[in-house]
Amino acid sequence: MKKFETISAANFEAMSKKAIDNQPLRKEVSLKTIQVLHDDVMSIDGRPVKITTGAFKDLCKIVGLPVGFDKTFTGTFGDKARQALINRLKTVAASKGSTAVSLVLAPGTRQIVGIQKDPKEIISNRTFLDTTTRIIDRYGLEVNSFSVGSHGEVAINASSPKNAFSIGGLPNEDHYGGISFNNSPDGGFMVSPFLHRLVCANGMVGKAFTESMQLEGVGPGTMEIFWNQIADLARRKFKPLEYENKIREAMVIKASLSEMENAYQLIRSFSDAAFNEVEAWIPYQETRGAFHNHGVDTVTLSNAQKKCAKTGTTIWELINGMTHFATHDNGFKIDDYDRTRLQISAGGVLSKPTWDMSNIVSTPF
Repeated sequence: MKKFETISAANFEAMSKKAIDNQPLRKEVSLKTIQVLHDDVMSIDGRPVKITTGAFKDLCKIVGLPVGFDKTFTGTFGDKARQALINRLKTVAASKGSTAVSLVLAPGTRQIVGIQKDPKEIISNRTFLDTTTRIIDRYGLEVNSFSVGSHGEVAINASSPKNAFSIGGLPNEDHYGGISFNNSPDGGFMVSPFLHRLVCANGMVGKAFTESMQLEGVGPGTMEIFWNQIADLARRKFKPLEYENKIREAMVIKASLSEMENAYQLIRSFSDAAFNEVEAWIPYQETRGAFHNHGVDTVTLSNAQKKCAKTGTTIWELINGMTHFATHDNGFKIDDYDRTRLQISAGGVLSKPTWDMSNIVSTPF
């Protein structure tokens, strides 16, 4: 069993300074001054500025262009027609009174990482750290990881051996409960259960569980509700109410080929692992080979068909593969912040309302 790992006080201080120095910037501009030049470049008052994919999607949402339609339209008519459409929709939106938007910029690159029509209060990284430290101190948590993203995002995972709990009747399913703290330009200040599994020391962030909460502001009333929610979660050793039942179900239900493919691609998207190198955590190629030997060409399957293709890997095995890759140094390049994002993705798999194979019914025919 791997020992319970925490970061040093000196490391925490260094990362805190980095988080404060990388605080995202906000700039209010008129929608009329924006012109889309490409999906990663737009001009503001005639000056070209780089934008992220997320910021581009934000702009599409503001001007009323659904993501699904955008993909279909671009595939049919091309990028230039898409840019013309977005700029036209932007002009129409501005003429109806939607004249101002808020740009969120990465402090180092000045790249636009978010565009908001009705900007919510941005909680500074300094305030985020002050609040996070108070919670950690109040509940005796220890910091397991601390990362700062390239756009000023901050993620802190903290847990404690005193919050140990087991899944009744299941060996090797002992966990430490804790909290994952995240602050980002698009997601705001988010608090979610953090589950530190003792076997293999895997970590998982349960962002999609009902106990997750977003701090919308720092006013007295808002903070009182926030602290009450934290206290309620602490009384259960930071274990989500649905957690135990979901684990039991995940250990039995097989993953679909679609779910396996998604997990496989997530690991690849967050790291520099090559296609065949992910196999040790997610047996995707082995599974595809088994389908081919059975006479099924997985290359030609639609995603709907992949959702109906049962694999030999359980949902829980899929999750463990993702969390093991995210939590350990496996020799691949992966940013610390992306490790947390992968843990959040794994938590999303566990808390998925319905897995693809959940509704399979035994039939006499």
